[in-house]
Amino acid sequence: MKEYNLKIRERESYDVIVAGGGIAGVAAAVAAARGGAETLLIEKSVNLGGLATNGLISWYEPLCDGQGNQMVKGIAEELIKLCSQNSFDNIPKCWGGSGHNASRNERYSTYFSPTVFSAALDEFVVNSGVKLRFDTLTTYPIMNGNICEGVITESVSGAEFFGAKIVIDATGDASVIHRAGMPTVEGKNYMTYVAHYCDVTGAERLCSDADFSAFRKWMGIGSDMFGNGHPEGMKRISGTNTDDITEYMLTGKACLLKKIKSMDKDSFDIMTLSFMPQLRTIRRLQGAADFNAVDGETYDDAIGNCGDFRPDGVGKHYQIPFGALYNGNFPNILAAGRVISAPQGDGWEVARVIPNCALTGEAAGKAAALCALSGYSFESIRSEHMDKIFV
Repeated sequence: MKEYNLKIRERESYDVIVAGGGIAGVAAAVAAARGGAETLLIEKSVNLGGLATNGLISWYEPLCDGQGNQMVKGIAEELIKLCSQNSFDNIPKCWGGSGHNASRNERYSTYFSPTVFSAALDEFVVNSGVKLRFDTLTTYPIMNGNICEGVITESVSGAEFFGAKIVIDATGDASVIHRAGMPTVEGKNYMTYVAHYCDVTGAERLCSDADFSAFRKWMGIGSDMFGNGHPEGMKRISGTNTDDITEYMLTGKACLLKKIKSMDKDSFDIMTLSFMPQLRTIRRLQGAADFNAVDGETYDDAIGNCGDFRPDGVGKHYQIPFGALYNGNFPNILAAGRVISAPQGDGWEVARVIPNCALTGEAAGKAAALCALSGYSFESIRSEHMDKIFV
C-alpha cells in the first residue's frame, strides 16, 4: 500500500463535536449547545436532515403508540412541529393539526416537504448556538489509546483537525465509531429507491382540494422493508464500501428509468432524486447494552420512551437504555440515531426512524454536555444522573 504525506491543519477545539447532520445529529448538537457546550456539527452534504430530507423519506413516523398516548417528546416533538410550520403537513386534528390536508391515519405523524424542512433546520441549529460546517466529511477520529482527541475532516479547505472533549457519531454508518476501533456490526439491506414525483391527475386534484401532502408523491422502486421486490440475483449490501453503494444507486436509478420509460411522458414529472443511498441499516455499535424493542421492557438507565411505527406496532411501548449509546471501553465517544447498539430485527428497525433518532440524539447531546462541562463519565450518568438526560 502506498503512503502519502498529508498536511493537516490544526483548527479550534470544541467541547462536543457531532459527526453527521441528519435528524440524530441535529438533535444531538442542539441538545449539547443548549446544555452550555461549545458544539460543532459537521455535515458531509450542504443540507441538514439526512434521510428525512436528502434521502426523501419525508414521513415523520408516529410519536404516539396508536392508542392516543404520546410516547416521544422533547426535540423530536419540536422537529415535527418545525417540519410542518412553513409548509404542508397532515398531522391529525387530535394531535393539533389544522385538518387542512387528509391525514394518513390518526397517529401523531405527518408527511412534510423535505426541502422546506431542510431549510428550517439550518435556522433551528444555528439559533441554538451550534457551529455548523457543511460540505465537510469527518474522515478519522484521532485516538490516544481509547480516548478520542478529536477528528480529521476533509473539504475544499483541505485536511483539518478539530479537537473535542466528547465526540458523537451520528453518521448513519458508524464510520467514526468503526475507525476508532470500537466493536461494530454490519447490517444487510435490500435495494430500495424512492424518488418524488407529481402528475397531471394529482395537479387536477390539487386544484380542488389544495392538499400538497397528496400532490407530492413517492415513486418507490425495488424492495419494501421485508424484501418484497428486491431485484432477483442482487446481493443484499451493508453499505460500508463505495463499490456496493455505487451498485445500489445505479440499480435503483436504472429501475426508476425503466419505469419512467413505460409512462406517458406528458403526464408527470420527477420532482427530485435522492441525494444519498436510502439504506436502512448500515453499521452500528456494539454497546454497553442493547435496545431490542421488547414491548413493556424497562431499564434503570432509560433515556426515554418510544413506540413502533409499523402497523403491527400499535400499542407497543419501548424504552431505550443509555447503555446502547456507548461502549464502556471508550469513554468519550457516543452513538446517536441508527448507529446505536440495536441488534438486527425489531431493535434496529425501531431505532432507525425519525422520532427515535431525535430521541437518541437528544440524550447523547445532553450526556455529552454533562461530560464535557462537569466531568461526568458515561457510567456515572448511567448510575446516578439519568434524570439529567431523560427525554
